[in-house]
Amino acid sequence: MLSQFFILSSRGDTIAFRDYRGDVVRGTAEIFYRKIKAWPSSLPPPILNVEGIHFIYIRRNGLYFVCTTKFNVAPTFIIELLGRIASLCKDYCGVLNEEAIRLNFVLVYELLDEILDFGYPQVTSTEALKACVLNKPVELSTDSTSMKVGALNQTREQRTLPSSAANKSVAFGSDNAGDKHELFVDLLERMTVLIGANGTVLRADLDGAVQMKSFLPGSPEIRLGLSEDITIGRSSASPGGGIGVPLDDCNFHEFVKVEEFEKDRTLAITPPEGEFTVMRYRLAGDFHHKLPFQLLMMVDDNDPRSLEVVLKLRCDVPAEHHATNLLVRLPVPKATTSVSSTLNGSGQSAEFKSADKVQVWKLRRCPGGSEQSARFRLNVSEKGRSTRKEIGPVSLEFEIPMFLCSGMNIRYLRVTERGGRTYTPFRWVRYITHSDSYVIRT
Repeated sequence: MLSQFFILSSRGDTIAFRDYRGDVVRGTAEIFYRKIKAWPSSLPPPILNVEGIHFIYIRRNGLYFVCTTKFNVAPTFIIELLGRIASLCKDYCGVLNEEAIRLNFVLVYELLDEILDFGYPQVTSTEALKACVLNKPVELSTDSTSMKVGALNQTREQRTLPSSAANKSVAFGSDNAGDKHELFVDLLERMTVLIGANGTVLRADLDGAVQMKSFLPGSPEIRLGLSEDITIGRSSASPGGGIGVPLDDCNFHEFVKVEEFEKDRTLAITPPEGEFTVMRYRLAGDFHHKLPFQLLMMVDDNDPRSLEVVLKLRCDVPAEHHATNLLVRLPVPKATTSVSSTLNGSGQSAEFKSADKVQVWKLRRCPGGSEQSARFRLNVSEKGRSTRKEIGPVSLEFEIPMFLCSGMNIRYLRVTERGGRTYTPFRWVRYITHSDSYVIRT
């Protein structure tokens, strides 16, 4: 089956390595990293063959999870296995990044010894591995954004937590004295949008997921009530356009009782240990809310040695919300030698990346309903007829906390013990909208 498994950082450093069969040459980690860095495109395929050795890998949070083999294995099975190993590392280390893996390398090697035996997968269940893993994780302290509570059992001072509060290891267990009984639920949506130069929306897709991480003892039943106006399939969507939550399709975790969802849009779950995805959904076309950003670009090319570009960015989310970590990328002509910037607000910065010929405009925070503008003077070595056409298209990267374009929301979140008694643990809910690809043609 598998000959080797290793984890590499984004720089190519080997963080963890296991050779299970000894039938592959040494230095495979370096061979793999050189191969993907020399690949012609920026996205090399997940399966590579170098001199008879198959490299199969996934990338998570900047880390490469790679395995090698000389056998004719099923690629999708190995990719699924690598995904499970990455999820197990996150469950037991609390967070998945280079620092967490390095701090918990003894724990990671213990997990690898239990997951794979002589290259053959044995067990990938978080709950089953708890009886075999004896090392305790080293917790990683992180500073991050706030998380809003979705239940009302906390005091007024406890309505928010740092998002790192969910980065706890399942190895500590929730049965220990003094541990909080907590349940974390994330509604995540990623947007793929393409807007034409005339403002017409050419493509608007949204991929959503309901993710859960439970620290409740005894695996009690959890009932998660979603929006009642969810419709599945365009044929059953509300005719009003923008009314309700019309999903194109959705799928559920195996522990979800689908009959409950079909009846009243409630997800009844008996959660497994660790983090898992309760539900995935997809919709395209019109959303419940307007697209979060519109952009207007004006270009003045009267000067023979420069071009002046003005960008006006409008944030169309409701006023009570805001976008964070906003990056606006503007491709500039190849003849551009330097760029001078004029910005109109605080918390903004601009950087010209000469090697990529891209001007980057960064906004730390963009309130809903506001309009931001920036003026860039592009100094060029020469100007031709096609110089103006080399500007754009503009791409955006952003994150909008506590806001979902689909209109999906959680009506209630209840926990029932096996005896039928309902109790109120700490229940935390977070909504986040991310940009997957948000491109505006100019």
